[in-house]
Amino acid sequence: MTPSRGRILCIEDNHVNWRLVERLLAQAGFETHWAPEGLQGFQMARELLPDLILLDINLPGLSGFEIATKIRQQPELATVPLVALTAKTQRSDRETALVAGCSGFIPKPIDPFRFVEQVSAYLEGRQDRVDQAREGQVLRQFNQQVVEHLESQLRDAQDANRKLVEAQEALESRNRTLSDLLELSRSLLGEREPRALLERILKALVPALGLTQASAYHMDSSGGFLEGLRLSRGAVAALPLLPVDAPLPRLLLGQEGSGPLLGEQLHHSRFWDPGLEIGIWAAPCQACLVPFRDRSDPGTFWGFLALARAHDRPFLPREEELVALHSGMCQAGLENATLIVSLNESSRALGSSYERLESAYLDLQTTRTALGQKERQAVLGELFLGMAKRLERPVFTLQRESAVLAGLFSSPQDPGPRVCREEAPRAIQELRSACGQIDSLLKALIRRSGRESPATPEWLDLHDLLLQEMEFLEAEGVLPEGVEVKWALEAGDRLLHGVYGDFAGLLSRLVAHATGGPQPSPVIWIRSSSDGGLFRLEIQDEGGPILPESLGGAFEPFTGLRSPEAVLGLRRPGEGLPACAQILSAYQGRASIRNEGDGTLVELQLSLR
Repeated sequence: MTPSRGRILCIEDNHVNWRLVERLLAQAGFETHWAPEGLQGFQMARELLPDLILLDINLPGLSGFEIATKIRQQPELATVPLVALTAKTQRSDRETALVAGCSGFIPKPIDPFRFVEQVSAYLEGRQDRVDQAREGQVLRQFNQQVVEHLESQLRDAQDANRKLVEAQEALESRNRTLSDLLELSRSLLGEREPRALLERILKALVPALGLTQASAYHMDSSGGFLEGLRLSRGAVAALPLLPVDAPLPRLLLGQEGSGPLLGEQLHHSRFWDPGLEIGIWAAPCQACLVPFRDRSDPGTFWGFLALARAHDRPFLPREEELVALHSGMCQAGLENATLIVSLNESSRALGSSYERLESAYLDLQTTRTALGQKERQAVLGELFLGMAKRLERPVFTLQRESAVLAGLFSSPQDPGPRVCREEAPRAIQELRSACGQIDSLLKALIRRSGRESPATPEWLDLHDLLLQEMEFLEAEGVLPEGVEVKWALEAGDRLLHGVYGDFAGLLSRLVAHATGGPQPSPVIWIRSSSDGGLFRLEIQDEGGPILPESLGGAFEPFTGLRSPEAVLGLRRPGEGLPACAQILSAYQGRASIRNEGDGTLVELQLSLR
């Protein structure tokens, strides 16, 4: 890598000139740096400590002469060659550069064939000097230039400060105006009456703009005329009603746009004379007219705002903006007031509708209760019909066998010992069986009616109990509608001495488990068998399998607290299974459960002895 011939800093505001300097110096092997502004160049010179500084004299802000003076005041830069680049070729300009601390100067435009040679000469120690006889005069001229430049900068700073003060005052005025507008908008939020709303807007506009009078018209709810309000000399007065087909409203209805018209533009418009006729402004005045239109539908006309003040005070752009803000607020307030009135009416209508709906709902609830009672009566009617059909056979048997016995004992002839030995015992046995069936059904009905204590032990036919209780469970809705029950009752030995309510509750909990899966079980199988004094009952469903980790504790208390949540079609054990285990333990029975097919199979074992 070729070593650098030296580090050169160029302070030049013209980018084109800098590109030329950079290209020439880089080709000659110099390391170049650029600063487009004087103070930035001064800071870079202190950081880089270059071997030579090229300084443009005509810089924005501080001139090149002033930058040269600052550079020479730094001890570390006092001996660095400082070459002025200037288009000023007069002798006085060159001498001023030398007095300011420059080592010499290179005229602009730069001669590309001599530029590198000129820079090299100053790097090698060339130093231009002022004629000693003229040095004092040149120094005085330089001081005078510095003073004039400082005076110019001071004047610029004063002008800038004055403009800043004016801008600050305008900003403060604008802030006060916006604060007043914000406060006004807050006060208008709860206003519902158009007249009161317009009065507040006018009272805010008159002092803010120095108006002699301000008027506002808004469309009546009927849409046939406009109501008006005027504020003049601090007094508010109602204006005569203005029909919609009057000249000014008719013209505004056909006019597109909603921006304010003011000054000479309004004076020479077709709205001026109709406004004079209704007195919203006078001939020698500055006036402003702002139509109100629906923001969502510009064709809908709401009214207008008319302002007037002394003829020698035209509206300024800032005041025009203020008028637009107040008129926009007024228009939004009128729309909101109308909307709120409409909403209040809708709310009242909705409240009335809600009351009627609530009454209809209560009627519907009453009707639903009545229908439920009718459905309940229909289900109970079917249940009682089934019971009656089951009673037909034992009653028929009672009638028939009673007739047989009556015939035997009322016959004038002696029936004979054979008849008495065979027919009478058989008839008596039939009568006892029929009475037992009737007694069992009647007891079941009495138990369900709550008229008999469920804790009374008795001999129970488990098959009859299962059949009777399933009918009751279906009537009560424990067994869902549409679930088919398939029976396979094959137990020959099925009599057990126990409490009917225990086994009724046991069956109810088992059915609740069978029908409580994540998917409805379309069918339930109930099977029984007996062997050596042991009664077995199986209840199988298709309601989905149980989580394998929950099977072992299905009959233990508080299983719901330990079982994980059901996922992916799996389910928890029925909540009533622990109670089933407690009931069985009182009869030396036991229960087990396992997953079978698409559901579960619960098996109960009871000792009949």
